[in-house]
Amino acid sequence: MNLNFEYYKVFYYVSKYGSLTRAASVLMTSQPAITRTIHNLENEIGCRLFIRSKNGVELTPEGRIFNKYISAACSQIFKGENALSGMISLDNGTVCISATETALHCCLFQAVEKFNEQYPNVQFNLLNNSTIHSIQALKEGRIDMAMVSSLPHQMESPLKVKKLRKYRDILIGGSKFRHLKDKPTTLKDLKDYPWISLTSGSITRKLVEQYFNELGLSFNPDIELATTDMILLAVRHNLGIGFIPEEFAAEDIRRESVFQITVNEKLPDRHILLIYDTEYPQSIASKTFQNFLLSGAYLQEQS
Repeated sequence: MNLNFEYYKVFYYVSKYGSLTRAASVLMTSQPAITRTIHNLENEIGCRLFIRSKNGVELTPEGRIFNKYISAACSQIFKGENALSGMISLDNGTVCISATETALHCCLFQAVEKFNEQYPNVQFNLLNNSTIHSIQALKEGRIDMAMVSSLPHQMESPLKVKKLRKYRDILIGGSKFRHLKDKPTTLKDLKDYPWISLTSGSITRKLVEQYFNELGLSFNPDIELATTDMILLAVRHNLGIGFIPEEFAAEDIRRESVFQITVNEKLPDRHILLIYDTEYPQSIASKTFQNFLLSGAYLQEQS
């Protein structure tokens, strides 16, 4: 037999309440529709399942045996539906995001904090990956969305890109280079200083090299590091000067362990980007957080 699950569902509720009328009310349909479904089910399995009584309907002996299995199966299915509904809702949902280091520091941490103030039961699974790995995880359906600070190439459908916020890189130095503090200078004047940068394979490094080339300068850092956090640490230890996003250096600048070097040239504004798959079904929690990001509500809270 290849029966529609709706047949079993109708049988379950008629058996549970002993009433065609009550079952129709729960299933939000008509009593004649319930009656037709029961008749179709009886015809398919080849036996009578209910008999009418003065109080409604009663199970036949065959119906009681059938109900023993159907009620157990439906109970498990309904529990599964409820559990899944809780997981994808705002009561017990989970949102999985892969983000670059810059996106985490300049946007995502603040956004998750503010979002959880409104929806404390939503859980976040945050992965720190490169732009390329984040996009690949999105294509493979392993995450709900990706947040990056630059794109290696134009995104193609079904992937969609939205700008979330602008940020900028600033040049910082440690106590050894204190003579540069509050003294506007040019990148050309700084070309012989020891420079610290991300490794040559990173998208950010390529953008810096491109910018220097546009100014007629070459960019050959003395120290290459894997993460922006490590650049900050190296600058703090006076190993050189380097560009990092303003948010990374804010606390160190406040504590005066590093300072901003004022240069006449400023790197172009960059953006934190949200990438998602338009063909991938979003859970309620994921869709709500996505809308929260796009609304900029967390930025308003910060200001």
